[in-house]
Amino acid sequence: MLRDLTIQNYRCFKDFHIDALARVNLIVGSNNSGKTSLLEAIYLLVNQGNPQSIVEMLSNRDEMAEWYVAQTSSIIQQRLPGYQINHIFNDRQLKAKEQIHIQSQQENPISLQINLTPWDKDRSVAFEFVPAFALSLQYKSEDITQVKLVPVREDGVIERKSIESDFFNASTQVYSPLFLSTKTLSFYQMAILWDNITLTPEEEKVVAALQILEPDVERISFASRPTYNSGILLKIRGQRHPIPLSSMGEGMRRLLTLAMAAVTVENGLLLVDEIETGLYYEAQTDMWRLILQTAQRLNLQVFATTHSWDCIAAFQEALAEFEDTSIGKLFRLNMRDENIRPVAYTADELAIAIPHSIEVR
Repeated sequence: MLRDLTIQNYRCFKDFHIDALARVNLIVGSNNSGKTSLLEAIYLLVNQGNPQSIVEMLSNRDEMAEWYVAQTSSIIQQRLPGYQINHIFNDRQLKAKEQIHIQSQQENPISLQINLTPWDKDRSVAFEFVPAFALSLQYKSEDITQVKLVPVREDGVIERKSIESDFFNASTQVYSPLFLSTKTLSFYQMAILWDNITLTPEEEKVVAALQILEPDVERISFASRPTYNSGILLKIRGQRHPIPLSSMGEGMRRLLTLAMAAVTVENGLLLVDEIETGLYYEAQTDMWRLILQTAQRLNLQVFATTHSWDCIAAFQEALAEFEDTSIGKLFRLNMRDENIRPVAYTADELAIAIPHSIEVR
C-alpha cells in the first residue's frame, strides 16, 4: 500500500509531496488543481514503467495527434495516429534531459523516472520517421530495475506503431492497478472484468451493489453481443425476461463498473476519477460503504476524486460507521507559492466540518 507520494515535473505538479495516505483516499480541489493528474501519476508509478500506461493517460484526455506519411513513391499518403506527449511535462516543453520523477519511499519503496533524451541515430531499430528524442522509462522496485525506450518525433508525437502491441493488449488484460476515468468502459472491458468474477463468491457482492439502486436485481449476465449499450442483462424479480442494463440508467452502469473493479483488484489499487458520476446523492452513502468494506476485506487501496459536496458528505457518513475510521481520509489540493499542496482531513475532522457545512472542497 502506498503511504506517501512525491511527484516532480508531471503535468501541473512541479514539486509535490503527500504522505499519511489511507486505505481509501478521497481527493478534492478546484478545477485544474491536479486531482486527475494525481491519479495518473499513481497509475504510472505502479504500472512498472510500461509505456502503454502513458498511452492510456493520453488517450483518456484525448491528447492525440494525426500526421501523414507517404506509403510509396506516389502522392498517396497514409494518415497515422500518434500521441502528443509534451503536455505530460510541467512546462509543456520538449527539451533534452527533461525528467519526470514519481516515487513512494515508505513501506515498499518504488520509483519511476521518465526521461527525454536525444535519440541515438545508430540504434538498430527502424521506424517510419526519424525521431528526435527517446522517451526513457526507468522503473525501480526493491532490487528490480526496468528500462524501456520509446521514440519521439520532433513535434512531440509518439508513433502508435512503436507501442502498438502494448496498446491493443490493454483491451484483453485486467491490470492491477485499475484506472476508471470519466469515460465509460466498453462492453469488452466490462466483460473481461466479469469473466474474473462470474461463478465466484464475488458475484454475489456485485449483485448486492446493484441492489443499492434496484433492490429487485437477482442476477447479471453478459450476452454475446459486443455493443456499447447492450449485451449486459439483468434478471429482475417478478420479470419474466431479462432487462438490458442500458435501460436502467447511467447510474446502474457506473455502480456495476465500480463493484466489478473493486472485487477484481484484490491486493491492488483502484483509481476512480469523479467517482460520483451518474449516481443520485441518496445512493452515494451506500456506494461508499461498498467501497470501504471491499477495500478492507480485499486489502485494496482506493484513490478517488470528486467535485461534489454530496459525495463528500456521503463519504463522511459511511466512514463514521467503521470502528477504525483511519481507513479513510480526504485530501484537498491547494495552489500555494506556485506549487500544489495537500491539506488532509481525518474522519474526526470531517465529522465536525460536514454537519456545520464547513467547506473542505
